[in-house]
Amino acid sequence: MFVTFALVQLNDPDPEIWVPVYLAAAVLCFLAFKRKLFRWVYALAFVVFGIGAFLLWPPVYQGITMDMDHTPAIEQARESLGLLICALAMAYCFLLEWKYRA
Repeated sequence: MFVTFALVQLNDPDPEIWVPVYLAAAVLCFLAFKRKLFRWVYALAFVVFGIGAFLLWPPVYQGITMDMDHTPAIEQARESLGLLICALAMAYCFLLEWKYRA
């Protein structure tokens, strides 16, 4: 899923930011599946993605379905929700590691 997110970002105005973000989430999820990292890595990634989602959240939420030409808040909301999805995936990876190591 995150690899697909990264590919979709290639035509974004700022792919140099979002492609690595989504690819990092993809790699972390893959490593969780292979059980190669410690829980604290996923906890840290959860915090980083969560803070990013919080900081990018637009001051006024105007939805995510309108065209980006209407207002930059639409793009901010989309980017924020993408980071929130990454944070939730890291929480899931953390729980997987917790289960496997317990």
